[in-house]
Amino acid sequence: MLSNHLSRVRRVMRAQTESVPLVRVSAFAKSNVRRAFGFTMIEMIAVILVIAVVAALSPPLFSSGVSASQHRAAAREVAGMLRLARTEAVAKRMDMGVDFDLEARTVQIPNATNKRIAKIPEGIEINLTTTAAETKNETQASVRFYPDGGATGGRVTLKVRDRSYLVDIDWLTGRVSIDEA
Repeated sequence: MLSNHLSRVRRVMRAQTESVPLVRVSAFAKSNVRRAFGFTMIEMIAVILVIAVVAALSPPLFSSGVSASQHRAAAREVAGMLRLARTEAVAKRMDMGVDFDLEARTVQIPNATNKRIAKIPEGIEINLTTTAAETKNETQASVRFYPDGGATGGRVTLKVRDRSYLVDIDWLTGRVSIDEA
């Protein structure tokens, strides 16, 4: 029984080896096979040019028009205006307001020694949280600083897509801080 099985296995193996044809490969055929696995210099340059063109055209498609530095500069400008108003309120010993016009996208200190108006760039979403007493309507409101350095308090949020800068005004001390959210 075992001898029958072994003879059958030998016949199958002999049949498999006999059915596989032997092929001779010439030196010319070997060089063609080797070239088929690589890329020519022209193909590489064409791919690099396509990538360069796509890279050059794609930033304007994904950009909101406001760079990170412009966004940060707008937050610093608003914070600077608020700090100036606090300084002037303490120095002049009188209330000093900072007026926000969300529709016109402006921030100004109307009673300052040097009247300043800051314009917030398009593409930056502005939100102002302040007291009801300082709100004129949906698009105009103020933050007021007092001679003792205190303020009405509030928060100015400058947002571009998923990036936000929060300019906080502490009501007790009038301290103005910028936080990135």
